[in-house]
Amino acid sequence: MTVNEDNHINPIEPTVADRDEVAAALAALQGVDLGGMLDCVMETPLQIQDAVKVAEAFHEGDLPLDRSRAHLVGLGGSAIAGELLLDMLAPRQLLEVHRGTQPPRDRCGIVLSSYSGNTGEILELSRQVIGGLRTVVVLSSGGRLERFGFESGLPVWKMPAGYQPRAAVGWSLGLLAALLEKWRVTSNNVKHLNRAAHRLERSLTHEELAEHPLVGASLPLANALNGRAGVIFHSLCCTGAAKRLAAQINENAKQPAFTVVVPEGMHNTVEGIGGADPDCWTLLFMSDQRDTSSLRVALNHALNHFLKLGFKCLPFPAAGDDSYERTLSRLVIADFTSLFLAASRRVDPTPINVIASLKQPDSEREEENVLSEDSKD
Repeated sequence: MTVNEDNHINPIEPTVADRDEVAAALAALQGVDLGGMLDCVMETPLQIQDAVKVAEAFHEGDLPLDRSRAHLVGLGGSAIAGELLLDMLAPRQLLEVHRGTQPPRDRCGIVLSSYSGNTGEILELSRQVIGGLRTVVVLSSGGRLERFGFESGLPVWKMPAGYQPRAAVGWSLGLLAALLEKWRVTSNNVKHLNRAAHRLERSLTHEELAEHPLVGASLPLANALNGRAGVIFHSLCCTGAAKRLAAQINENAKQPAFTVVVPEGMHNTVEGIGGADPDCWTLLFMSDQRDTSSLRVALNHALNHFLKLGFKCLPFPAAGDDSYERTLSRLVIADFTSLFLAASRRVDPTPINVIASLKQPDSEREEENVLSEDSKD
């Protein structure tokens, strides 16, 4: 497997760190990765394959009355799994992702996805989508959403518990792909996804990790992002990969990163970033060979503009023979980039204390505050 700049959008070639540099970065990661996030990343292609196998025994309910598309209702890693699948599918209209927004009202199939099963926004929406001759399936590892599914007579496709939600993306991705095929919304996507996951698993297993090209391509990106806010300019075909990269940088490395879709970003974001301090930002550019020539030209113009202003700009590479392989390669590079960045910042990638605190019920937060006040006396 070789890493290539599959879009040819700019004059900067992607770089791959040498074996010794990667080995040193992996050793540094081992020193901070107390929660074993690296093991979860390595497991992702196997998760996809296992999910496809398990899905054969799950019941998909009645066929949706309208199979022109399907709806995924989720947040965080559950929603990103749907957007990663969208990066692979053609046409993209076969799946619509609802991130805690208004629920769909048509007769297409609906997937309620929450890894923990306790995401409040998804639980609230779940009560609004059942009935009305709609086909609804639950994807979860347990929690209140699983109980809601059983009590409502919905098929529950259960994932293994014990992961951080972002570390179970392979399970979410594989189950979602299989469900869409059982609903006859898509065809042959499971075969292509399974093949891509199998090839990726073999390469990660058979090659020394320090010499793997996808891992080597991640380190220069992590080094360029260290101590800087990241902005990922991306095409529509790379939306899931771009969002995964930003989310992993946020959660694993505890550092800010944002996504900007092109061409929309050419009408606003470039103006705001152009007036910022170049030493505070790193700009990444992600595209795909399926993108139109006009879009690649737009990305090229943006990159050259920011280079002249002194910004650090890097292309985001990909490898593979089709959209399934290229998307999974971007997923691996995104995950390793975030882990190497966490190691350089000396932070454990697994804990997400701020998110946990903000999601904590008010009653528990008030109780903690009382205990804290008591301890001062």
